[in-house]
Amino acid sequence: MAPLLRKLYRALAHPAYDAPYLFLLVAAEAALTTMIVLRVPYTEIDWVAYMQEVSAYQAGERDYVNIRGDTGPLVYPAGFLYLYGWLKWLAVGGGADVEDARGLGGSTSPEAIRRAQWAFVVLYVCNSAVVLALYQRVLRQMRTRQQRTDPSHTTLVVWYWRVAMGLTCLSKRMHSIFVLRLFNDAPAMLLLHLAMYLFCIDAWALGCAVFSLAVSIKMNVLLFAPGLLLLLLQRNGCLLGTAKHLAICAAVQIVLGWPFLSMHPISYIKKAFEFDRIFFFEWTVNWKFLTEDVFVSKPWALTLLLCHLGTLGLLAKKWWKTSIAQRGEATTRAWLRWTSKEGNARLSPEYVVYTLFVSNYVGIAFVRTLHYQFYCWYFFSLPMLFWMASGLTSGAHAVTKLCLNLASSTIAMLGIEWAFLTFPATPKSSLMLQLSHTFLLVKIAASEVPPIEMECGKEKSL
Repeated sequence: MAPLLRKLYRALAHPAYDAPYLFLLVAAEAALTTMIVLRVPYTEIDWVAYMQEVSAYQAGERDYVNIRGDTGPLVYPAGFLYLYGWLKWLAVGGGADVEDARGLGGSTSPEAIRRAQWAFVVLYVCNSAVVLALYQRVLRQMRTRQQRTDPSHTTLVVWYWRVAMGLTCLSKRMHSIFVLRLFNDAPAMLLLHLAMYLFCIDAWALGCAVFSLAVSIKMNVLLFAPGLLLLLLQRNGCLLGTAKHLAICAAVQIVLGWPFLSMHPISYIKKAFEFDRIFFFEWTVNWKFLTEDVFVSKPWALTLLLCHLGTLGLLAKKWWKTSIAQRGEATTRAWLRWTSKEGNARLSPEYVVYTLFVSNYVGIAFVRTLHYQFYCWYFFSLPMLFWMASGLTSGAHAVTKLCLNLASSTIAMLGIEWAFLTFPATPKSSLMLQLSHTFLLVKIAASEVPPIEMECGKEKSL
C-alpha cells in the first residue's frame, strides 16, 4: 500500500493534474455555497440599508449627504450604487418595482433576498476561481524554479502549495460574509483579485481599470495602492508610464462619480471617501482588549497611522535593496526618471501577488478597526503569505522545515478564523487575532522577497 501511495503522491504532482485539482476545488465550493443558501437562514444586517440608499439614488437624489439608510449615511463611492442598483433589479425579478411597506420596490422581500443570495453564490464561486488561478500562476513559477535548483523536492513543494490552495476554501466565516450577509466587501474583493490576475498576465492598463472599479465599490481596496504604485514604477521603469496608469484609475473614478461630482462635488468626495470615519467600539474584532475611550481617541488613531506608514517604509527599504540586488542599481534608480529607454519589464506573478498582498496586510495589521465582514479583505491572501514568508527550503531538512512551517502557519490561521467566528468579540479573541497578525508580520519582515522579473526578461505588454 505504501509504495502505491508514494507513486500516486509523485504522479499527481505533475502539471497535468493542476487543472483537475482546481476544478475539484471550485466544484466543491459551488456545491457547498449552494447547500449553505438552501439550509442556513439569511441574516439581515445591511441589505435593507443598501436598498434604501439605492432607492434614494434612483429617485433622483444626487447629494451624498442626503443619501442614507437605517445604518446611517452612504459612505461608499458611486460604483456601489450602480452595482447594488443592478442587484435590486435582479432581486425583484428584472421587472418593475412592486409596492411594499418599506417603499423599496419589493427588494427586501424573502423572495428578492433569495434571488440576491444566488447572485452572491455566483460571486463567491467566481472569486474562488480567480483566487485559485492566482495561486496556480505562482505555483507554476515556483515549480519551474524548484526543478532548476533542487529537483528532488519539487513534488513536496507542489503538494505544500496545494494545501495552501485548499485552505482558501475552508473558512466558515467567508461563506457567511458572501452568501448569508450580502456585504459589498465581497464584490469589491472579487474585482480586486481579478485586477491582480490581470497584472500577473501583464495586462496593466485593463488591470488598473478593474482595480479602480473595485475602489468604486468600497475604498478598503486602497490598502493595496502602495504595493500597486511600486509595481507600476518597476514595470514601467519611469514616472511617465506610471502616471499614465494612474490616470486610468483616476478616469474611472471621475466617470463613475460624475453624476454626483457635477452637482455636489464636495459632498460626494467627503462622504464617498470618508477617511476620518469613526467606527463603533461595539463591533470591533481586533481591539476589544482596549477601553472604548482609547479605541475612539485621536492619539490611538495617530499611533496606528504612524505604525502603518513606518512599517510600509521599512518594507519599502527591503524591497528597494532586493531590487538593487536582483536588477542592479542603475535599473532600480531608473524608476525616478520621467522617461525610460529600457522598455517595460515583465514582472513575475509571484512577485506581483506577494507585493500586493503584503501591502494590504500591513494596512490590516494596523487598521483602526476590523468588523466581521472585513475578514474577506485579507483571508484569501493568508495561506499565500504564510507559505511564501517561510520560504521554500532545500537540503536534508527540507521536509522537516516545511512541516514545521505548515503546522505553525495553520495554527495561526486557525487563531484568526476563531477570532472572526467569536461573536461578540471578546478581549481574548482580539488578543488571539493580534498575536496571529504579529506572527505573520514578523515572518514577512524576516523573509526574502520573491524574484522580481520573469526569466524571459522583457516582452511586449498590454
